[in-house]
Amino acid sequence: MISPALATMTRVIASLTLVLLAAGWPGATLAQPGKQVKVSLDVRQSGTQTREGVRGSGRVTTERGGMRPSGRVGVESSERRVTQTSGLFTIVQDGGESTLVVASSVPYQQVTFYRDWLTRAGMLASSVQFRDVGTSLRVRATVLPDNQVRVRVTPSISWFSADGAGVIEATQAAMELVVRSGRPVRIGGAAATVHELTREILGVGRRQSTSETLLTLTATVLD
Repeated sequence: MISPALATMTRVIASLTLVLLAAGWPGATLAQPGKQVKVSLDVRQSGTQTREGVRGSGRVTTERGGMRPSGRVGVESSERRVTQTSGLFTIVQDGGESTLVVASSVPYQQVTFYRDWLTRAGMLASSVQFRDVGTSLRVRATVLPDNQVRVRVTPSISWFSADGAGVIEATQAAMELVVRSGRPVRIGGAAATVHELTREILGVGRRQSTSETLLTLTATVLD
């Protein structure tokens, strides 16, 4: 049985603890959930599209054997600037990771590219023949002082074959950079180098397109 004096002391300690928590006493604050970061990858491609058409020309024979002009033959062409924009984003817990799934199943010609690249990198046995491939990007974000964020993006390949399946993270192709929260940063230039594997996953491999491409990354700390 608890004595009246001990019960009174217990109530006093509990009340004092609540007061200290409410006042923000050092070491007495409740644990706060970590911050979240929205990481966006945007791809903007622009190029020139040409359209050609043929206009008729020649002469027409009349019933009496005469000839009359009907016009000229020529080729008309026109060009226009075409811009396409696409984007992906994910929400990452501060200090944690998230996955950007780009494609659950890639076209056959790209399956060969990924298999050959992984084989050359020594990450896959040459005897493995892919039946299907999925692509994604592992994104890690860490909030830094002065409203900055460290972002690391790692290509990831999931594969299926007749004998099994697996997931390979190409850490040697990872990209890491420090950006200011909410400010888009061009990647693939002076700020950061985009590995050919990441470019292929994003659909901007050099062998696929000759258009001008702008890749930007934005990391925003959410309130």
